[in-house]
Amino acid sequence: MAPDSVYQALKTMANAVAAQIRAAGVPTKLFVSVQVETAWGRLGGGTTYVGIAQDLADFPFVEAIGLSSYPYLGGFAQPEDVPLDYYSRIAHDAAKPVLVVEGGWSSVSFDTLVSSPAEQARYIARQVQLLDSANARGVFQLTFYDLDLSANPPPPGSILPLFTHLGLADSAFNPKPALGVWDGAFQRSYAP
Repeated sequence: MAPDSVYQALKTMANAVAAQIRAAGVPTKLFVSVQVETAWGRLGGGTTYVGIAQDLADFPFVEAIGLSSYPYLGGFAQPEDVPLDYYSRIAHDAAKPVLVVEGGWSSVSFDTLVSSPAEQARYIARQVQLLDSANARGVFQLTFYDLDLSANPPPPGSILPLFTHLGLADSAFNPKPALGVWDGAFQRSYAP
């Protein structure tokens, strides 16, 4: 966790830039990203929902809420364990549209997480349900391919290995089972 002075500087900067964008008349929706696991109190082993009221107070310019979510880091052992209101409760409390801007589920096991490509595919299916429940406006897959760190291994203690196998295809560009589930979500018909 960053020192409070870093957070205060980020808050000041974001609010100043938002004011500049508004003054310039740029036609865009402004949002910040919140960590879903933090909103649910799950980072650090908790389970009490705390919401995002502080984020809304600190960034009053937001017109939508970006969601960053890595449920496996929040202690969920299986994708199906993630509650159906995991995104929608935040959307309801914020009274703003939501979109997923980063997140995922590892396709490999590490540390205490036991996972597989099939489990990652089940997560994508569960995420579609979470998105539907929240009436989400969009979803972005930050890493399409797994990251290959063999040429540049991270230093000891780096958190990067936690995020290297989130892709819908592996680092050799071979599709994983999750890609078929992802593609299936985009073949559905949607109401405008």
